Amino acid sequence: MRVIGRWGGLYLLLLAALSVLGYINQSSNQAIARLEQTRAELEDRVLELTLRHYQSASALALREWAKNNGFVPMSLAQWAEEGQ
Repeated sequence: MRVIGRWGGLYLLLLAALSVLGYINQSSNQAIARLEQTRAELEDRVLELTLRHYQSASALALREWAKNNGFVPMSLAQWAEEGQ
């Protein structure tokens, strides 16, 4: 009877260890999935900001901004305020 108790205790101990290991593995997989989702969202945001940067820094956008702020073009892409 003692042998059955020992093997039963060992079995329960191994079952508990396996359950804990499974829980840790599941938690780490969920954390990795969240990190991958965050990384994908950040990559999309970087792409969006990069495109917006290139659009706002283009020559036509700069020219439109200058006109809206009262600058007039002069030679060699130098700008001066109107009224000077």
